[in-house]
Amino acid sequence: MNRRTAKLDACFAGAVVSLFAALALGRVELVALVCPLAVALAFASTDEVPDLTDVHAELSDPSLVEGEETTLVVTAEATAAGELELGVPLPSGLEVVTGDPRIALSLSEGDAVRHEMRLVANHWGNYELGTIALRVSAPGHMVVMDRVVHNDIRLKVYPAFDRIQRGITPADTHLFSGDYVSRLIGDAIEFAQVRPFTYGDSVRRVNWRVTSRRNELHVNLTHAERDADVLIFLDTFTDAAVADRTTLDRTVRGAAAIAQHHLRHNDRVGLIGFGAISRWLTSSMDRTQIYRIADFLLEVQELFSYAWKDINQLPPGTLPAGSIVIALSPMIDDRSVGALADISARGFTLVVVDTLDEGAVVPGSNPAEQTAHRLWRMQRAMARDRFAQLGVVVVGWGAGEGIEAALARAPRRRTGAVK
Repeated sequence: MNRRTAKLDACFAGAVVSLFAALALGRVELVALVCPLAVALAFASTDEVPDLTDVHAELSDPSLVEGEETTLVVTAEATAAGELELGVPLPSGLEVVTGDPRIALSLSEGDAVRHEMRLVANHWGNYELGTIALRVSAPGHMVVMDRVVHNDIRLKVYPAFDRIQRGITPADTHLFSGDYVSRLIGDAIEFAQVRPFTYGDSVRRVNWRVTSRRNELHVNLTHAERDADVLIFLDTFTDAAVADRTTLDRTVRGAAAIAQHHLRHNDRVGLIGFGAISRWLTSSMDRTQIYRIADFLLEVQELFSYAWKDINQLPPGTLPAGSIVIALSPMIDDRSVGALADISARGFTLVVVDTLDEGAVVPGSNPAEQTAHRLWRMQRAMARDRFAQLGVVVVGWGAGEGIEAALARAPRRRTGAVK
């Protein structure tokens, strides 16, 4: 949209004032002041405001992990000579490494504009880029045109997380191909024992070394392989900022690490985002599940709501029978605490990771703030006692620790399978 500049308004006002002064005072020499202003206004009325065509933006890499870099390239072509100011607004999670998000250029007719910026991703998230603000003017700067171009560009920045070496061993496993070795004999590769050959044994299992020593056919027996269903529960009702990270940020990073660990061990992993908007991802163990989980976590956000939520709102099949539920929650909202208690009451193995470090929350200086802090700690102690009565394990996740340190505090359970 074309608009007048302050320079054009000043020239017009000066010409009008000088003309009225010449007429009122009868001073012909004042007309000489009007002439250059009139010439400038005449040229401004005939100047062609340049426009930019084919304004386009693109990213060299639309998917990153925190700490990686990508290049944003903006290209355009000028239709006439003039001046250009170009600005690219960037979200807070991205930082410019090289280049400038705002530039000023002098254009000639037909010039091709190409501007590059090297960006580094500092925080995970799903970012929308491609909005370009343009301001072009004729050489006299009398008239300018402001324009905003929207390019639908999305940048996915996945969270960086710690690699877990040892997680929580599920109490219940399923007879399927996995990394958990059953104490029962089955068709797998983990050696169990040698016994004499009987009718129906496969020839492929014959142990020829023992057979040659004893002059009788012997076969190898193996332990059955088992896997587990792991469901990660994300409490997204609240997001409290403690130390250098928020509880929601720790929840996302912890969920990514736990999911990657169990998928690496051939477990079926699912997600539940329990908050103002409940979301879920059914359990699976295929190779694409890690990408589904990563995209799911990018959409996790805190939304305020007074609506009461419970676990009954989840569709059937979201909680597979025999699953182990690992919950990441700051234990602030009663709706999440009630939902987790309901999950435990239904017979699921539940481990709650407290993402809010109480030791990092400093009480205020006045008596009222200190009293509120004590009441808040008492309320959290009541929630932990409620879980303890249900037999639920609650482990703390201290500030500066990794998720593996928190999971290591959970007691090891005796199961029918060994890891």
